[in-house]
Amino acid sequence: MTEMKSNPYKLNGKLFRYNFDTCVVEYIQKADKETLADDAKWKQTHDGRSLYGVGDDGYIILDSIGLSRENWSNKEARDGYLSAWCNDLDAELESMAADFVKYELPYLV
Repeated sequence: MTEMKSNPYKLNGKLFRYNFDTCVVEYIQKADKETLADDAKWKQTHDGRSLYGVGDDGYIILDSIGLSRENWSNKEARDGYLSAWCNDLDAELESMAADFVKYELPYLV
């Protein structure tokens, strides 16, 4: 069964799309040629399982979160929701980078 998904939607430098079948917003990334090649090679030796979770459309789902169809269809609600999620994603990334510098980097130098 093919899932019904929106076209990619860019906001704050991030790509999203809506999965109408599951009522979730997917934070996505387009796989580059190297990732696609590595994924194809991996699938050959691992029973067709994807290394990076690359879908048939060439996108990788990085994260997902629930959202009603009505809110996805309303641009103001969608942008407000996604902006808040972008802030959360950016804060999480900053925290992970700080933890890496504090706890991992000293062992690599």
